[in-house]
Amino acid sequence: MQQPLQSASSKKKFQPTSAVLIANPTSGSYVNNKKQVDETVQFLQTQGWDAHLRLTQQQGDAGRFAHEAVKQNIDVVVAIGGDGTINEVIQELAGSETALGILPNGTVNVWAREVGIPLENGAAREILLQGQRRRIDLGKVNERYFLLMAGIGLDAEVTHEVEQRPAKKLGVLGYVLVGLWKTLTFKGFRVSLHIDGKELIKTHATQIVIGNTQLYGGAIKYTWQAKCNDGLLDVCIARSQSLINTVLMGIDVLLHRRQRRQWVRYETCQEVEIRTRHAIAIQVDGDPLGFTSERGAPPTIFKIAPQALNVIVPEEVPACLFIDEVTE
Repeated sequence: MQQPLQSASSKKKFQPTSAVLIANPTSGSYVNNKKQVDETVQFLQTQGWDAHLRLTQQQGDAGRFAHEAVKQNIDVVVAIGGDGTINEVIQELAGSETALGILPNGTVNVWAREVGIPLENGAAREILLQGQRRRIDLGKVNERYFLLMAGIGLDAEVTHEVEQRPAKKLGVLGYVLVGLWKTLTFKGFRVSLHIDGKELIKTHATQIVIGNTQLYGGAIKYTWQAKCNDGLLDVCIARSQSLINTVLMGIDVLLHRRQRRQWVRYETCQEVEIRTRHAIAIQVDGDPLGFTSERGAPPTIFKIAPQALNVIVPEEVPACLFIDEVTE
């Protein structure tokens, strides 16, 4: 079912004059779209933008380029790639006035799908010119920001496994194959959660998804009530089930059925402290990020960073993803 759109007709338009576009020249997405990227830079320049393309040469360059752009008061940093590239860039944009723009060239492009940015390069660049600026929240685990979501447990185990195996070259299919294998073998974990320092939840979980936005993996919605500018994180705790019930839960979540509520516990909060008996894998915006602390160590803390990021999104965005009040 298509979500209603929230119009930006009454909101201030963003007219940037300077931009840095960041791309990885060795990624398959860039190699296949190099001509379109070059055309986009030229197109922006003809529209009056002071736009420059910077190509990464080693790990960490995207963050370094974004950091330099903030220091130079650049209006926009355009991440050319997928959600992993975006995550690297937002580490430096958080708390600044420099806005995030994107040209989606990744495997799934969850953020683009979430807010309605076209996946085709020519149409996506029009959003950079005609879109609106919105200030949104970011999630944070320890010192790492996330735009979309963080996961603990089954999905993070899949992410860690794919990163270390040839399956990564298969793209989405690789995740599906490893996901099926892990679903059959993953036993779940004991966990306790302190919600905003008050409510204590103890359970045996298959996975926990902590969302700033709704869409997960391009199609699923675990944190289906999340809004990206409400100052809250949404926490979906998938309780451990038998194999058949795990499959049924997956179907209910995939199809966005109301029955998904019976399989999970759903909370909203500004901060959640998580303790596990053993180290459990964590993923952030689809990339592996270490493990939870083991028993006796300090908890893993997830918290909201309200209004931390400027983003360029279409003039009309899904109304379910934003609260009406917007800080300009």
